[in-house]
Amino acid sequence: MAHLSPFYYQRLFKRLVGRSFSEYVKLRRLAKASQLLLETDHRILDIAIKTGFHSHAVFTKAFKSAYGLTPEKFRQERPLLNQVAKPELRLMYTDVDENVPLITSQIVLEIQRHTLTVPETYLGFIGDLSIASHIPIAGATGIDGPAKLWKKFHRVKKNYPAILPDGPELGASFLKDQSIDPTTLGKDASFNYFAGGKSDGTLVPDLAEWRMEPGEYVVCHFEAEDLKTATMQHIDTALKYLLETWLPTHKIHIAPFSVEKYLLSTEQIQKIEIWVEILNQEL
Repeated sequence: MAHLSPFYYQRLFKRLVGRSFSEYVKLRRLAKASQLLLETDHRILDIAIKTGFHSHAVFTKAFKSAYGLTPEKFRQERPLLNQVAKPELRLMYTDVDENVPLITSQIVLEIQRHTLTVPETYLGFIGDLSIASHIPIAGATGIDGPAKLWKKFHRVKKNYPAILPDGPELGASFLKDQSIDPTTLGKDASFNYFAGGKSDGTLVPDLAEWRMEPGEYVVCHFEAEDLKTATMQHIDTALKYLLETWLPTHKIHIAPFSVEKYLLSTEQIQKIEIWVEILNQEL
């Protein structure tokens, strides 16, 4: 169908997707299998065969290698997983002007610049996470570490009057040591993730603080029908496009952190913004 030999097809596939054809198919099968484990009561062997694995043992080995736990334990504990989603390959070659919506098969993105004139303070929790298991642009798989922090935060949020109950929530990926060049880090290194809500400015001793400082930012806005789909797929798509395509095309350098803002809405739509701070203007 692609008018390529198997040899050249597999070479091109790996170049575009970042992993071999067989590895991609295996991880997509595992993604489907994890969905069936949660949504059905089918036997694990039946799910294994239905998703292309020849035996319970082969399926369990592949599942544990990808996610760090067995299918049985996953079904019992039901943690959120980092999955390999279908790639939006055309986004690698598509530029869009500021304030002009970009329509993809999954979401509609809109990128604009924003000047933050007053600082914003958020209170929550910070976790130390493995780069190899959590960087979406590398197609990482494993248990979703940020999801654990969000669950911890939402369990106690109501206990802290300083956190605005109807204010936005914020997730930030960053390095505590800002002197480190993130491009030099290997997959064995770790990064930090903050999960919290906007505060009234009051400090709370047992909560971590994140400040959005005044400055110039690039903001990538999109909407999703539900939060689960947004966090498991759409944020990765938007972040990958912003970091790998849009910012390099516009020759914009950014500070070594990215922020996800979750905006509360009265509609049945989850509004999300990705913020990155500009270090220079266009060259």
